[in-house]
Amino acid sequence: MPNEILRKITIKNCGFPKTEVRQLVTAENPAANLIKIMGITSSAKPGQTDNGEYLRLIGQFRAVNMQTGEEFDSSQCILPSFISDSIADALSRSSEVEFALMIGAKYEPTSVTEYVFTVTPLIEAKVSDKMAALLAVSDAYVPPALPAPKAAAPAKPAKKAA
Repeated sequence: MPNEILRKITIKNCGFPKTEVRQLVTAENPAANLIKIMGITSSAKPGQTDNGEYLRLIGQFRAVNMQTGEEFDSSQCILPSFISDSIADALSRSSEVEFALMIGAKYEPTSVTEYVFTVTPLIEAKVSDKMAALLAVSDAYVPPALPAPKAAAPAKPAKKAA
């Protein structure tokens, strides 16, 4: 089945609106993985809705619904602020940042929604250095070493003139 292309990747767009998460995460089933998301972000744009501020990441993203296996692709991604803020911080030091995360939810009876999001990094968010990747490949080829030079033979004594 081909990946669905979304205008933007969000937890909700990947199949987890609040009602779905509440049904999935309960006192009897206190935690669940929701989506695995990976991407390369090249910029971030702040925005505002009635629900508060957000940061729209721009780049290449893929998300996998961990309950159904559905895959989603997009050039935009909006994640909870506590996740996107750290990516934006890394982006302030580089033109691209690579990341891969598992986003889940756990039951929290004191929360208004009765759950909180959890995040497990699958790789360390890092600056994308295409030149470093090229150098790593080129450094894999090491030309054979030349043989060591041989020591010069000792000079023969000169013949005496007669």
